[in-house]
Amino acid sequence: MKGEIRKLKSEPLTINDSFVKDGLEAISTLTGKEPYYLVGGVATQSYLPTSCRRPTSDIDISIVKPLVYEDFKILSKPVFEYLSDNGYHVQLSKHQRAFNLEVENKEGYTLLIEFSRRNTQNFEHSKSKLERELRNSKRKIIEKRNSTYITASSEDIIVPKLARSIKGLVRNPSLGSCLPSKDITLSEEYIRMRLNLIKELREKSMLNNQNLYLFDRLKFVSDLFDVRILSEVVGINLDYFNEATIDWSDAFFNHPLEKDLLYHLLPHVEVSHSLI
Repeated sequence: MKGEIRKLKSEPLTINDSFVKDGLEAISTLTGKEPYYLVGGVATQSYLPTSCRRPTSDIDISIVKPLVYEDFKILSKPVFEYLSDNGYHVQLSKHQRAFNLEVENKEGYTLLIEFSRRNTQNFEHSKSKLERELRNSKRKIIEKRNSTYITASSEDIIVPKLARSIKGLVRNPSLGSCLPSKDITLSEEYIRMRLNLIKELREKSMLNNQNLYLFDRLKFVSDLFDVRILSEVVGINLDYFNEATIDWSDAFFNHPLEKDLLYHLLPHVEVSHSLI
């Protein structure tokens, strides 16, 4: 949680921004050399048109092998060097769940590039899930550039966000008041309204960083925005969606009421008969 709150200090950006594009260019040095794929906000933006992109302050990289600090320094070296050679100040840091490259531009803004941190035991526990996600990942071209990077499939972005939202509802049932109506059309006006709401919640969270409910609300609203947009703009492969939920069984199979509430937001995904 502390790491997530720390990210609020960084200016949120989209992949339209040259800063993020340079970060993706740096990450492209790993393509074909390392087993990786992007997850999180930048991965989500990679599938969406400009008007639907929710700004984020980091680039999350899932590494499909054990990664301790010494290995991270070796693996991230080409990324570090690319950014340093292009005028950015870069420093390494380690946190509970990730190793970071903290990248600062000449204007003083920071972009975090986060590498998933897993020792051998943690990796073996998640190995089959990570390898499945890697097999189903997609190659994306950096817009207006020639380099490419690898990102998780839309289903592998949606499922973890749904799982986190289900658990959020279990912890804080009052978050249900933030659920958007499934009947609302995703018009340009509605998308702007939701993006503005997320921006306002982020600003409030920055000013009240000890208010964990406010932060939970920000994550809940942000995740559901991503889920709704991806499911309608990109679509869902139902067979693969159902396969992916098995690796998140604690959320999807132990909390049916909360799951059904969120499934009502997804097009063409059946809910259980408990609420029909």
